Parts: sequence; structure tokens; C-alpha cells
Amino acid sequence: MLKTGMRIEGTIQSAKRGQGVMRHGKDTIFVRHAMPGEQVRVRIGKPLRDGWSASLDTVIKAHPHRIEPPCPLYARCGSCQLMHLDAQGQLQWKKEQIVREVNKARLPLRVHDVVGMEDPDHYRNKMIIGFGRDEKGRPCAGLYEEFSHRIVPYRRCLMHPEACDDIAASILELMARFRIEPYDERRRGGFLRHVLIRTDHDVREILVTLVCTSDVFPSRKAFISELIRRHPAIRTVVLNVNRRQTSVVLGKEERILYGRGFITDELLGKTFAISSSSFYQINHRQCERLYQKAYDLLRPDPRMRVLDAYCGIGTIGLCIADSIRTLTGVEINAQAVKDARENARRNHADNARFLCADATRFIMEESRRHAHYDAIILDPPREGSTPAFLDACAALGPDRIIYISCNPLTQIRDLRYIMAKGYQCSDMYLFDMFPMSDDTESLCLLTRRR
Repeated sequence: MLKTGMRIEGTIQSAKRGQGVMRHGKDTIFVRHAMPGEQVRVRIGKPLRDGWSASLDTVIKAHPHRIEPPCPLYARCGSCQLMHLDAQGQLQWKKEQIVREVNKARLPLRVHDVVGMEDPDHYRNKMIIGFGRDEKGRPCAGLYEEFSHRIVPYRRCLMHPEACDDIAASILELMARFRIEPYDERRRGGFLRHVLIRTDHDVREILVTLVCTSDVFPSRKAFISELIRRHPAIRTVVLNVNRRQTSVVLGKEERILYGRGFITDELLGKTFAISSSSFYQINHRQCERLYQKAYDLLRPDPRMRVLDAYCGIGTIGLCIADSIRTLTGVEINAQAVKDARENARRNHADNARFLCADATRFIMEESRRHAHYDAIILDPPREGSTPAFLDACAALGPDRIIYISCNPLTQIRDLRYIMAKGYQCSDMYLFDMFPMSDDTESLCLLTRRR
């Protein structure tokens, strides 16, 4: 019988949730940073709903692609799950997990090799940094431990542009000068909860969002003036108010403290405005590769009417707008729709319209009125689309459906559903949008059976 603190040896048999899985009698044990095939010694942690957690004590027989993680915080930080593998090992592991799920679903898909990056360091253009107190009660800035709300203090992250980590360090220093208290989750007191930092692809424009518990910012003008003096690449500062007792980072109330409230970035020759709450792919180089592949598969022509569902700020649709007849984008986030309309104007896409609506309700209404679309693009949240959306999508009968997903597991579920509705799909393309993590971006083309 397992107990917390017990040390046992065994072989990792599979992987789940980015962790190695081993068996001990009838018990399932989930081991962080362990890989299938490795022989390990582990220390049993807490009981879970479906087994036990465990920490890796000793690797007795290592995976052939195992390396020493280059980050000293890797053992604690929850941001990266695969830093103990070299680049080839990470790509191989990601593909294997998806192939297994495709085979389990009995889908006739060819899963292509993951498109990786030549140099993945500092790839993120969006960073969320938590503020709180360390174990000694001192104010700190950092990233979260995996599956916890505990902050791991840091100075440098290999995934962040150095300029953004410098901004976080300055904010921490200025908090002491201006007597700004970090948020204390246990006491439910304090002022500054998080800082969200966004950049363009070459870090020439930076947006800083201060997530606070109140809209009354003490010494606001002096604080922001000093922050901008130190970091002139900051183009705008936004105050976001989050009073809720929740792990959700952003609240619904915002106001601009400095600048225009957005920054701009260029993607496949198009210019996009990005605000604090807008969805925008966090990896510029891989995003361009993904969108270019979507363009090639779609094969747009000047007669084509395209629906872009879950469109965000309009990036995917506007990258093809020059080559099609009309573009209709649908997004439930009002600020994102505002940004999308501005992006259409900025890129002279007179054939594009963007509507604020729930994607499922919109497409159901379009199906009832027998609207015509030659192609539908969807890039839903991690939970995937809905049966009602997919039913209406199939009823509309577009010749082509481009399905982009940040969660191949829910995409596989949805593919099975819509392929039973008269569509076929032969290939799944994978992109390493999130190096060092266990996440993968996937892309599929569905065509209507004749």
C-alpha cells in the first residue's frame, strides 16, 4: 500500500497530462519529468482522484534524448514540462502522443512530423507574471508551480524576451519605492496581482497590463513615468481590475493609463493591433508557418466566401482576405471584435465584416437561413467546438473546412464527429507552437465527400 513519502522503483510505461505513468500493483503513479521506457526511483506525493502524484528521485535508465535542463527553476516551475529532453526528443514525444490518440480514435489520418523551431529561446510574445510574497514574506515576482497557486520567484526565463523580464524586475523594485502591496491570496488583500506583458515580434513595442484589485492606483503618474523612463519600448500601460477570488488572470474592467491601449505587430505582411485581452498566437515565427499552411490548404480564389469562426482579432481571415470574395468573422469577445474591425480597416480589407456573437448560435442561424459559404475556418478554444456547431457546419456544406487547434485531443474528438457527417480528412499537420511545453498546435483540412 502506497503512502506519502514512500520511495519505490519502477518503469515508466506511458505518458498522460505531460507526466510519466507507472504502475505499482493496482495503483497508478504520475511522475513529473519522467519519460516512457525510463527506469526510475520516485518519491510518492499526494493521492489524486485517479492515482498518486510522485516526484522524480533518480533516473536509473534514461530516455535516449534526456538532457540536463538548462533552467535552474525547472524542478519547481510549471511553465515547461519537456525541458529535460533535447529538441528532437521533444518533437518525437509530441508526435507519438498524438499518433496514439489518432489510432485510439480509429481515424484514417496521416500524422505529419512536428514542425519545430531552429532556435526556440525567448519565443514568447505574451507573458503572465504573478506577484505575491515568498516563503519569508518578502514581495516577489515569478511564475507558478505546476498545479498550484504558489509563485516561484525568478529573474530570467528562457522563454521570455529579456526586456520583459527586466520590466517585471523594475515593477517589483518600484512597488517597494511607492509602497504598493502585492496580492496575498490567503489574506485576500494587497493590490498588484499579475503583470501581463505583450510584445511585437522584434520587441520594439511592448504593452504592459497591471492586474490589480482596485481601480485606485496609488502614485500612478510617478510609477508609470519612472517605468517608461527605464523601458522606453513600452508603448502603452493598461490597468485591469480583478476583484474576484479566482485563478482567472484578467478582470472585465480596464482603463488605459498610458498610450493607445494596444500595440501593433506584422504577420504575413498584414498589420494587427493587439490589446491586453485579445487572443494572439504567442509564437510569431511558428504562427506564420501555421497560417501559411492553412492558406495553402484552403487554396483561396476570388469567388470564395469564407466564414472565420472563433476569429479573435481576425488574424487568420485577414491573412487570406486579399485572395477571396468575402470574409465573415465571428467572435464572442467584444474587445477582440473591435480590434478585428480596426485591423480590417488598417489592412484595407473592405470585403471583411466582423460580428460579435457566439459562434455556435451564429452558425446555427446561418444554417437555418441556408447561407452559403465555400469554406469555413475554425480555431476554437482548448475545449474544442460543440456538436451543435459541427452539425450546422456540416448542414451548410462548405467544400472545405480548415480546423486549427491548440488541443489535438478535442480536435480528434470533433473530427470523428464531423467526418460522420459527410466529410473526409487524410492529414494532420503539427506545429511546435509552445517549445519546452507538452502542448502542440494542429491543423487539418476537411473536404466534403462527393
